[in-house]
Amino acid sequence: MRPVGGFPVILVDFPWDFKNWSALGEAKNAKAHYDCMSIEEIKQFPLANLAAKDCVLLMWVTWPLMPHWNPVIEALGFEYASLGWEWRKFNPKTGKYAFGGGYGTRKNLEPCLMCTRGNPSLKSELPDDLFGMGRVPEGVRSVRDWIEWWPDDEIRAASREHSRKPDEQYDRIETMFDGPYIELFARQRRKGWTAWGNQVDKFGEAA
Repeated sequence: MRPVGGFPVILVDFPWDFKNWSALGEAKNAKAHYDCMSIEEIKQFPLANLAAKDCVLLMWVTWPLMPHWNPVIEALGFEYASLGWEWRKFNPKTGKYAFGGGYGTRKNLEPCLMCTRGNPSLKSELPDDLFGMGRVPEGVRSVRDWIEWWPDDEIRAASREHSRKPDEQYDRIETMFDGPYIELFARQRRKGWTAWGNQVDKFGEAA
């Protein structure tokens, strides 16, 4: 089923395809868990057809493909605005930080980029005590204002199944922006969101 366009908020976790340095990393590669897409396939994805005239795109990316981030963003019809947040992963059993296999260095943080099309605005009514950080300063209304003021770009959450992202991202998005919302390559259905992908029922429906 194809979702109807006009979404002001799009969350996407593309199945990025990249090569391992050796066969030792194959078990951790995304291809061991689902079909992946090349950079060119991602560039040609018709994401812009789903976007409202003024739209925010939150896009999860992977460090080994950093040189391709901006070309992909532009090909999708958006502009890079800022880091949305980084996910600091830890092992839920030990509490120790979790690390990837390593491309040069072993990374812990996984970034999600904030991109824009047109002139998207923040939620019509922002809570005064946003994420417990004190009162939102007067005049913080646009996404650009938000980027300049936003004091906390880290989500610290346990790593779970392969590529399953932290639930806090949805709370952040819903607090910052009015919907409707769509998640592409979703792996779970969620109230108030349109979920699209071939694994939307993998983790059941969110509570």
